[in-house]
Amino acid sequence: MDKIIIFGGTTEGRTLSEALSRASVYHTVSVTSDYGNSLITPNEFAEVLTGRMDRDGIAAFLKNREYGPYDIVVDATHPYATDVTSNIKAAVSDTGCRLIHVRRSGAEGGPNDRDDVQNDKLRIYDRPAACFAALDDTEGNILLTTGSKELASYRDTVSLNTLHRTYVRVIPSVDSLKLCEDSGIEPSRIIAMQGPFGVGINEALIEQFGIRHMVTKQSGTAGGYDDKIKACDQSGITCHVIRRPADDAGVSVAEAYNMITGKDYSDNEGSAGDGVLHRVITIAGYGMGSSRAVTDEVRRAIREADVCIGAKRLIEGLKVPEKYPAYLLPDITAILNDHPDHRRIVILFSGDSGFYSGADKVRSGIREWDPEAEIRVLPGISSISYMASLTAESYDDAAIFSLHGRNGASRFHAVTELVRYNRKTYVLLSGEQDVRKLGECLKDTAPDCRITVGENLSYENERMTELAPEEALNYESDGILTALVINPGWERRPLIKVLGDDNLIRGQIPMTKECIRHESVIRLMLREGDVVYDIGGGTGSVALEAASLHPSLTVYTVEHNAEAAGLIRQNIEALRMENVYLIEGEAPDVLTGLEAPDAVFIGGSGGKLAQILMAIHMKGCGIRFVINSVSLETSGALNSFIEEHGIDGASIIQMQVSDIRTVGSHHMMQAQNPVMIYSFTW
Repeated sequence: MDKIIIFGGTTEGRTLSEALSRASVYHTVSVTSDYGNSLITPNEFAEVLTGRMDRDGIAAFLKNREYGPYDIVVDATHPYATDVTSNIKAAVSDTGCRLIHVRRSGAEGGPNDRDDVQNDKLRIYDRPAACFAALDDTEGNILLTTGSKELASYRDTVSLNTLHRTYVRVIPSVDSLKLCEDSGIEPSRIIAMQGPFGVGINEALIEQFGIRHMVTKQSGTAGGYDDKIKACDQSGITCHVIRRPADDAGVSVAEAYNMITGKDYSDNEGSAGDGVLHRVITIAGYGMGSSRAVTDEVRRAIREADVCIGAKRLIEGLKVPEKYPAYLLPDITAILNDHPDHRRIVILFSGDSGFYSGADKVRSGIREWDPEAEIRVLPGISSISYMASLTAESYDDAAIFSLHGRNGASRFHAVTELVRYNRKTYVLLSGEQDVRKLGECLKDTAPDCRITVGENLSYENERMTELAPEEALNYESDGILTALVINPGWERRPLIKVLGDDNLIRGQIPMTKECIRHESVIRLMLREGDVVYDIGGGTGSVALEAASLHPSLTVYTVEHNAEAAGLIRQNIEALRMENVYLIEGEAPDVLTGLEAPDAVFIGGSGGKLAQILMAIHMKGCGIRFVINSVSLETSGALNSFIEEHGIDGASIIQMQVSDIRTVGSHHMMQAQNPVMIYSFTW
């Protein structure tokens, strides 16, 4: 063996070149474009030629380099570049060189490992168009499982009647559903599920939708091909199979490496034991979306990638071999399962990979999906840091909050609290509706604040708009938005936050007195993010005081008295407590569907104290209980319960509060009823 040339420009060609370089084997790589050249890491063992060569050009090159019987020509071109393969074969035939054709790698148990025999129930086609056209001659419902990217071709090939009796199974992503809509697929005929699927699920779908024909590609075992065939066979329906292109004649990268070097590919440094190079997966922050705000390191990762995956707006302008719109972990792994040949993968997220990003969840999910993959995370420029540069308002001393994709009532309550206690608050937004809702929340609580909205940051149509809360109510934009709220009247946050009795609407409903309420809430020992039950809500005073401590708390107040429930609603609205939820009904019956609590206050039990305690204990251990008792009977029952269930460390105190009452010219102390406060963890 003297000289080696690889005609590449593909993942297989580059993978083989890298393996040969690691083995210190000198060789030449021919690619057609500067882009293909840029994907090959420069090294002393690989000479890279750039430029397209026809048959005569290849023959001239081989002649000038004196290629002969002891030299090797490797055809690792794209499987659909059949004209290039023909030119290479013709040019090599006159030299006596050894020609190795590297086939595109497939999934384990790939289609060419099967001996599928065509019959009445298994019809095989060489091209998608031929398969689709044949469906016009069939009757009954069709299940199309070839992926959303074939839908446009399917729509343009089949008749309207065939289209209307077709169900399509696609991955559950926004882009897949949009392609279905664009192709005229009715919503009732879209099955959005994450595969691959076993025989049972395929059979269930066949039965559910009355399927008589299934259409699939030869995708290999990893793509669920064998299970589709088996499900069709067992259900007695016809399976229409689009054959994998005939480029499979040839050898794998591992086999080519062995033929060239005489060595086992698995021994090659940097390769996995199964003869396939480890994936190198880069999870990168792409900034706001414009290429102007992308770091050089991220640019290089994209330039060297086999495939880029990310939200549509991030990838649509990229010039890469392949790109797919997806940002959820199931969609990403489905794409990678369908393309096992991809080695250098870049997954893009907007902004910075470490700032309110889906990158961390995808990173941990990818690590579990492919433990052998090399994963690296690259930072990007967040919209907050970019906007800070435009407004000249630093963010190291600002509150930062995200409403992006998480914009329920409790989230707006939380951001309202942040604005109240901070001069500067940066907010990530989902869209124009968030600006209007923010204005609605702030027009009464912080009427003097100014809301600066950054629209399409880093793009050519970037715009900054400053609004008063009232003006924000009419804000309109279909752009990508971030906001900065400046509150000149911000308050210092109280270290101990309490509600006075005068802050609450009481009516004729009994209410836990102020001092008793404060002590009870303190004894709940609440932490950020806790879930709290208030059983026997009354006016809601305990629930509201607890909820006011931090917006991350979730408080459920349970009350069966209709008049009391009405007062709780009034107090929630008056105090703007979006993290308090009224549950109307009698405990323990209404507790069944609630999430497990971290802390529970019981101010009234309706004679069902033991049942309530047991029902809550069934939800988990380590729950903090605080119970108020004003009668000897309740105290006796509670003492017996604590002893019977072996509850250790219970604290029991009695509080009696006296306040001053004016009688004529004198001021006299008036005692309130004594209250026993029990607290324990169980």
